[in-house]
Amino acid sequence: MTADELADWLHCTRRAVYDRVWRGQLPGVVRVGRRLYFRRAEIEAWLGTDR
Repeated sequence: MTADELADWLHCTRRAVYDRVWRGQLPGVVRVGRRLYFRRAEIEAWLGTDR
């Protein structure tokens, strides 16, 4: 999923998603060129744990 899709799913802004990526707080980040994609399964597992 894209950063925009993840932001919609998490009910936050795209900027908040990028901030968490920069801080290393989001799992499942895949960088393709300059774009970021996120593995849904890893995000779901992360949401199920205490962050």
